[in-house]
Amino acid sequence: MIRKLVMAGMLVTFLSATTLVFAEDVVVTANGTKYHKEICRLLKNNQNVTKLDKKKAIEGEYGPCKRCYSEDVAPEEQQMKTKQSN
Repeated sequence: MIRKLVMAGMLVTFLSATTLVFAEDVVVTANGTKYHKEICRLLKNNQNVTKLDKKKAIEGEYGPCKRCYSEDVAPEEQQMKTKQSN
């Protein structure tokens, strides 16, 4: 019984930790349409940035920066092609 409780506790701890790891903050500019990493060189010391959760930025119609989120650009372009063909 104790072993099951310990295993359940470890599972809950693991799931909590992975949720925190995948929650990612991005920055957006006041009049931009892309989300960026804080270290993106395209921001060029722009002081007028807002931090958002990446999921909220995507829901807010922001797209990925091609420089700092190149891994997100390909899936977005694929979605656009799918929408255009329908």
